[in-house]
Amino acid sequence: MATLDLNAISKSFGSAKVLHDISLAIEDKEFVVFVGPSGCGKSTLLRIIAGLEEATSGQIIIGGEDVSNAHPVDRGISMVFQSYALYPHLSVYENIAFPLRVQKLDAADLDSRVQKAAAILQLSDKLQLKPGQLSGGQRQRVAIGRSIVRNPKVFLFDEPLSNLDAALRGDMRVELSQLHRELDATMVYVTHDQVEAMTMADRIVVLNGGRVEQFGSPMELYHHPATKFVASFIGQPNMNLIPARVAGVDASGVMVEMDGGHRMALPVASDTVSKGDKVEVGIRPEHVNMGDSGLDISVNVLERLGGTSITYGTIGNGTRFCAALPGDAAIEEGRNLTLSVAPENCHVFDANGDVLRRQAAPEMVA
Repeated sequence: MATLDLNAISKSFGSAKVLHDISLAIEDKEFVVFVGPSGCGKSTLLRIIAGLEEATSGQIIIGGEDVSNAHPVDRGISMVFQSYALYPHLSVYENIAFPLRVQKLDAADLDSRVQKAAAILQLSDKLQLKPGQLSGGQRQRVAIGRSIVRNPKVFLFDEPLSNLDAALRGDMRVELSQLHRELDATMVYVTHDQVEAMTMADRIVVLNGGRVEQFGSPMELYHHPATKFVASFIGQPNMNLIPARVAGVDASGVMVEMDGGHRMALPVASDTVSKGDKVEVGIRPEHVNMGDSGLDISVNVLERLGGTSITYGTIGNGTRFCAALPGDAAIEEGRNLTLSVAPENCHVFDANGDVLRRQAAPEMVA
């Protein structure tokens, strides 16, 4: 396998620039996920790596070799698409073997590679079937098998699970993670589903408007989002963003007054904001608790999910707020509820959407 380095990759379609100087260093055997909303440029970036699109500028280095101008078949990559792209008239065996037949591999080596890929993907008893006789998940495994037999340096996946139902997607996430461990391979995976990103990735690239918002481990992005966009995109249910103003600043942090009048002293850096500035306070639904004082929420909708109760309501002047509380919590729709949150679990975003960094060792009184 190999490292993958992207150096200042840009892409324009006419006058429209869709990728802006993207630089990434992906390590050998790493599973990296590109995630972001529709139109953010993630699939375009993947196709540029594969050689299916030409970058307007920038460099692609695979295993230390510049492949920016190389033909796709000479880049040492293999790509699995959203559509399975299987030949319906060929057996599973022949679908997996197809790229090896194109290479004119000798029969013994070809059979060995196909049988090995089939064993890894639990398809050994399906080799004589046609794609139409398989489930969606099995067909996706065949498409992956066709990639495995090529022994690529880097595997590329373009939303491979989007055509599957929710339960099967969950099963395939587990299978792909196990496959990564078995193959010890470098994998780059594109999805719009942040659950897929969080559960599968070693590191996540969050893209927005053709730019990298943040590149880091799933828990780094969850606990330390660099921007409001990352904070609201990563995590389920989504982070609450509450309008607030800066009521005071000192060396130990920032005092904010949130919509609804609740004041909190938060242990974040105060050198980029001033008293009176508008900010937003980010609070994850799972970081709140029922309390005697704090945020007052008017409950509109309650979803009992067994171990968890998801509460949707409003605070202050109609700001939406979601809380993930214990399943048997005493909550009723149409009633008010008081919630508390620890200051260290709050994030503060300035007017540009950038996070105010946390203080190292705050000592504040709320």
